[in-house]
Amino acid sequence: MVANTHDNLAAQFPGARGKAELKIHTVIGLTSNKKSIAIYPGKTADIKTMRIGPWVKDNILLFDLGYFKYELFSRIRKNKGYFVSRLKQSANPTIVSVLHAYRGNPVDIAGKKLKEVLPRLKGEVIDIEVEVSIKAKKTEKDNTFEIYHPKGSTSKVKETFRLVGVLDKESKTYHFYLTNITPEQLSAEDVALLYRARWSIELVFKELKRLYQLDVISSGAPAVVESLVLVAMLTLVVSHRLLNHMRLLAPEKSARFTPLRWAESFYSIAPVIMARVLKFIGVNEDPLLLIIYFMAEGVDPNVNRERLLSPWVKAVNSQVLDGNK
Repeated sequence: MVANTHDNLAAQFPGARGKAELKIHTVIGLTSNKKSIAIYPGKTADIKTMRIGPWVKDNILLFDLGYFKYELFSRIRKNKGYFVSRLKQSANPTIVSVLHAYRGNPVDIAGKKLKEVLPRLKGEVIDIEVEVSIKAKKTEKDNTFEIYHPKGSTSKVKETFRLVGVLDKESKTYHFYLTNITPEQLSAEDVALLYRARWSIELVFKELKRLYQLDVISSGAPAVVESLVLVAMLTLVVSHRLLNHMRLLAPEKSARFTPLRWAESFYSIAPVIMARVLKFIGVNEDPLLLIIYFMAEGVDPNVNRERLLSPWVKAVNSQVLDGNK
């Protein structure tokens, strides 16, 4: 998710579309409470924000096209994880074999490029194995290949992935998904259905923008900007944790606790929850806290902006102060 920030932060958070933007990279567990966050300059490519390691083991990662890179998918597999990604429109992998023959599928497509045979594909579902080239570097230790690093000599290795195509009946075109999930683990139809779970991530971004105003952050102080992002994400974690508990308390209504409706309900009651938490830990409500809050949040951060009512506001304040003397 990209957030617009104050122009004064252009040096620290240079943007791709505006002067200053920051990119909020999040990893969200759809069936767990796992969440991680990192903040990058807005012009950072999505693919450069993804760090693959042992944490992906036995997890399925769902990617949009901003993360499409064969080397990334290979690293996920080497770390014993799984992925599903839409196939980039320019991609043209070589077909190795047909994994599942559906009615209307041609049987003589092995060894051919996908775009070469695409006009001949007639079935509603395509399930094939494809081969792609991946940049790599040769190690000196055992003469094997590792994933490409920008520095040093490079070569190419071949890797195979599963490619699933599901026909859109309205547009009469295929939606293709690249994955390393085997047919024994998920059918082609279920791979396409699984990818639709990415909508849950879009709902999280919508929640962060609409309720926590992270689409535009007006402060020009880097520490304040980062604090606002982290506070919003912490609030999100608490909100989703409570949502999971509510679904356990009322399993018969679990599906009816929709994400955005819950988010709006939590947002409206959050001050009450915070007051009770503070009271529980021994911090009583203090009017001074309200003053501090309004001093921080009620003041426009644009110091030099001309405002229509400024002269009148200053005049009224002077009169009030003089009357109190």
